[in-house]
Amino acid sequence: MEKEAKPYRREEYALGNGMYLSERQVAVLQQLGHGLSNKQIAHELGVAEPTIKMHISSLLRAFKVQNRVQILLKAKEMNFI
Repeated sequence: MEKEAKPYRREEYALGNGMYLSERQVAVLQQLGHGLSNKQIAHELGVAEPTIKMHISSLLRAFKVQNRVQILLKAKEMNFI
């Protein structure tokens, strides 16, 4: 019998709107805060660039914003960075 995966929930990654950031999303967010490009973030985290694009899209939805700058402003406001 296969173990059922539990939903990922860490209170320090809660956005307060019922959404939570994954540890990888937080890592991408921190790299964004350092001003890195998608390509540089991918290199730093050892993943493909399309994976970073996917994480950034998820961050846009999670923070309910439209661009990277707004992600950073919202993340700073919420003390994520």
